Amino acid sequence: MQRQDTGVTIRNPSTANLLIDSIDRTSGTSSEFVINKKYSIMNGYFHRIAVSEVVVDWCIDNISAVTANNTFSVTTGAGTFVATLADGSYTVASALDTLVIALNAAAGIGVTFSLTDGAGFKILHGTAAFTVNETNLSTQLNIIAGVNSVDHPVNCPVLLPYTYIDFVSTDLTNNQSLKDTTTNYIEQNVLYRWYFAWDGPAPADAYGYPIYQGYQRFIARRALPFPKQIRWENNVPIGQLNFQVYSSQGTVLLPSQVQGGEFEWKMTLLVSED
Repeated sequence: MQRQDTGVTIRNPSTANLLIDSIDRTSGTSSEFVINKKYSIMNGYFHRIAVSEVVVDWCIDNISAVTANNTFSVTTGAGTFVATLADGSYTVASALDTLVIALNAAAGIGVTFSLTDGAGFKILHGTAAFTVNETNLSTQLNIIAGVNSVDHPVNCPVLLPYTYIDFVSTDLTNNQSLKDTTTNYIEQNVLYRWYFAWDGPAPADAYGYPIYQGYQRFIARRALPFPKQIRWENNVPIGQLNFQVYSSQGTVLLPSQVQGGEFEWKMTLLVSED
């Protein structure tokens, strides 16, 4: 008799999608919320979770009173004048045009501010010297404060209250032994960091300055070819999920900004058995 070899049936590991949508929140705002379902959100034998794509629907003003970057102040021989911009989505060109109008309105008769496109655009006050006072807006316009001069160049401005946002869920990352770290003094485990940057060259505004992502409303999707892998204990189901979206300053986006549908997001997580 000949012995018949026997083998073990092996099932190839499978994957599944965990689909997150901020509008499915049970409570809170799109920047801080909890999702609860009647039963567990996901059960099964899986070891890894990874973010495979993120979609951001962004309609938050890049200049506003909430982010404290809507005032611009100058001091001349006639006094100090403050220009306050209305909350809105501004390019550098539209911000400079609006500032000049507001400064002239604040200064009144006898004082005139204007723009010139010498070596990059400059804010001028006729032939008289003046000083730009330091504010968040003057810093973002990259205008040197405290210098008494006839003109003040606007070099490489970036009108963004945030340079990135972090998507965080401690319910998903707390069990992971390998933790994230950063060169920043504020550290937390993130699912994904969204940098405000286009994949290609940024379009230009009327004065030639780049229109960076975040100046105006956008809906953008990013697929991640090499996502972060989160280790998961295979005997633990995914129950409720909490999410927070942090700004580059390390704080949760303010409720006054994200209410009313001004910011929503979606995320696809790939769940794997191996």
